[in-house]
Amino acid sequence: MLRGMVRMDLKRRLNANRALSATMSFLALIGWGAFAYAAGSSVRAERQLRDELARSKAAQEQLLVERNQQQVAAEDLTQIQAKLASSRGELETLAQKREQARAQVAAAQQELTTLAKRLEDRRAKVSEKGTVRGAKPSSEPAQVAAQGKGEKASETSSAQGAKPPSKPARLATRTKHDA
Repeated sequence: MLRGMVRMDLKRRLNANRALSATMSFLALIGWGAFAYAAGSSVRAERQLRDELARSKAAQEQLLVERNQQQVAAEDLTQIQAKLASSRGELETLAQKREQARAQVAAAQQELTTLAKRLEDRRAKVSEKGTVRGAKPSSEPAQVAAQGKGEKASETSSAQGAKPPSKPARLATRTKHDA
């Protein structure tokens, strides 16, 4: 019986060793599976991180390009604003010159009107008298011009009172009478 017991004990031990070996193999298999899964997950996560890094770099480069374009546009805008300010200054200068030219034209027209009036008065006197007796200053046209046009016309008329009308004044008067 002892032998039978030893055999049974040996069978039990053998079964226990087999169960233990099967359990250990199963656990080793689970461990290696977990390791393979973890390694696969790690590779996938690494790929995802690399892809994300590549996208981030591409987005950063795009932002740099856009920033450089905006800087160029800002510089262009600054140049355009400087040109605009310069143009506005030139426009103001031209407007002042235009006003000065208008004032000169108005003064010339007043002088031309005064000279035309004097010419008409002299022609009227010549036709009344028949002949011109000498050039003596006439104060009457100067007074009429001074009353109608102001002091400047009076000064111009009195300074030119003894002079005969200039050729442009005679032409201007002729064209007025011809019209």
